[in-house]
Amino acid sequence: MQRLPALAVRLAIALVAGLAADGCGSDGSGPTVIRLGHIGFPDSPFDHGARHFKELVETRFPGRVEIRIFGTGQLGEDKEMLEGLRLGTLEMHVPSSVMHSVAPEFGIFDLPFLIEDRAHFERIAAGEIGRGLEETLRRDHGLTLLAFWENGFRVITNNVRPVVTPSDLQGIRLRTPKDPERVRLFETLGASPASMSFGEVFSALRQGVVDGQENPLAQLTAARLHEVQSYLSLSNHVYTPAYPVVQTAWLEALPEDLQSGLRQAAIETGDWLRDFLTEEDTRLLADLEGQLAVNEVDLPAFAAAAAPVFEHYEERFGAEWIEAARELAH
Repeated sequence: MQRLPALAVRLAIALVAGLAADGCGSDGSGPTVIRLGHIGFPDSPFDHGARHFKELVETRFPGRVEIRIFGTGQLGEDKEMLEGLRLGTLEMHVPSSVMHSVAPEFGIFDLPFLIEDRAHFERIAAGEIGRGLEETLRRDHGLTLLAFWENGFRVITNNVRPVVTPSDLQGIRLRTPKDPERVRLFETLGASPASMSFGEVFSALRQGVVDGQENPLAQLTAARLHEVQSYLSLSNHVYTPAYPVVQTAWLEALPEDLQSGLRQAAIETGDWLRDFLTEEDTRLLADLEGQLAVNEVDLPAFAAAAAPVFEHYEERFGAEWIEAARELAH
């Protein structure tokens, strides 16, 4: 018997899990079922955002909407779930860095040290950059970005040495997402990046396949990566948003009040999540200081070493958005 591809198996699982959605919602025969997939572990930023969004929507539309959350990559990797949106076997997905694979312009959020803080990001999302990314997804890819959520400010952990300057990354095998911009960044900084799926990172670190990784505090603790790492360097080198996306055709087939309600709940969830994770970063860092050797980094040295990454982005898309983002800084 011929084996089904992994994507087909996972999408079949999603379809079975969501059979109650068939024929329901718009014709009044039952609740609109929204299957929401993400790769985050419990208590990750993705998990917190999904659960808050579910609470808001189901409270405001009792009996009319049911949100079923599939976390920890139950429905596959990000690219598989994005394909599920296109095929109509998944209603909502919350990717992060992988969004560049849909629209390379999202690589602006891989540029190091561009975003100063969460307030700066909110101004960027509300301005021409945010509007431009939303329009690109809708016009070119048939996807609607409901709001901007958060993955967080990324830090570096490893088992070799404290990372204070870029030279300290020399020879360190560092896991990165399957993101060419992030790979290019760490190649530029002198590390030996190795791309792999997030679900594989704990095992790879424990077995010594890689020496380190880079993720926000909430992601690395939710995945227990700190249990197999020795050093934590507070680089905050990249701020990664998360993107609650749906198929535009699916969204526009819903009653108008549900369309606007989902958008509003997503916007409020993004605001809530950034406030929540601001507090979480403080709490998690205090916990990690008792488990890992924590150090600050030489930010000017890192920023100078990473300059060529900006040049690459400018060659592809121009400098307009970069300049717009910098103008919105403090």
